[in-house]
Amino acid sequence: MTISLAQIDFKSPEYYDSQCPAPALDPGLVISLTSDTQQTQFTLDPRKIRLNRLTRSVMTSARLHVEDMEEEKIRFRSWFVTMTYRPGVAWKPLHITETLKCVRSWCDRQGVKFRYVWVAEIQEKRKVREGGHCVHYHLMVFLPVGLQLPKFDKRGWWGHGFTQTVLARNPVGYIAKYASKGGDAGYFPKGCRLHGCGGLVQKSRWFRTWWMCPRYVREWWQPLERPSRAVGGGWISKLTGDWRASKYKILTFNPLVICLAGL
Repeated sequence: MTISLAQIDFKSPEYYDSQCPAPALDPGLVISLTSDTQQTQFTLDPRKIRLNRLTRSVMTSARLHVEDMEEEKIRFRSWFVTMTYRPGVAWKPLHITETLKCVRSWCDRQGVKFRYVWVAEIQEKRKVREGGHCVHYHLMVFLPVGLQLPKFDKRGWWGHGFTQTVLARNPVGYIAKYASKGGDAGYFPKGCRLHGCGGLVQKSRWFRTWWMCPRYVREWWQPLERPSRAVGGGWISKLTGDWRASKYKILTFNPLVICLAGL
């Protein structure tokens, strides 16, 4: 099921939670009550929060790509590419960037928009067996029917190991499976981006940003009001200029503990 942006009928956060379900509590969050003040505190696990955001971002981006192309009445196919490293090849942060540039240049030559979403994953079994970074990437590319995505190995777009390209009948479900696996965020090399997307239309980009905001921010504003973190703290609507204080404040960084800002 997809959400129509053409109607601009934005519903409650509960509706969108049903489309892209999230746990009742963030998997990186533990509630504790202090004995002296009885205030509620939240201990956060930054690694689990990072992986949770990865899953939500990738699923939302893929769903919006499908919605965009349906609204534009474009018949499309979803190409899914897995890129792995050869043993002994060191990971570098620009590897995925260079590959995306190659695919973007090819799309430009074909006269089509480069619509994509990608996610990094740790091969945990390989890490246990061989050690090292064991990062690999999954890339979903949405192309009009009639265009076939070239083989990355033959084009030299990924010269660090091996690739596999398949057609995905259910693009959202397919990429969600790999996004939910993710791996332990602590295994990723320092500076490794975990996910990304591109090619969304403007309204879909606003919707994606809104979806990645905390739930209480989504209850304050609708997607077209373009909520964003404000300079100096708090949240602001880029449409209206309305500013609101954050609901939580940080008590300690190590461990990361927050509490309600009004307490």
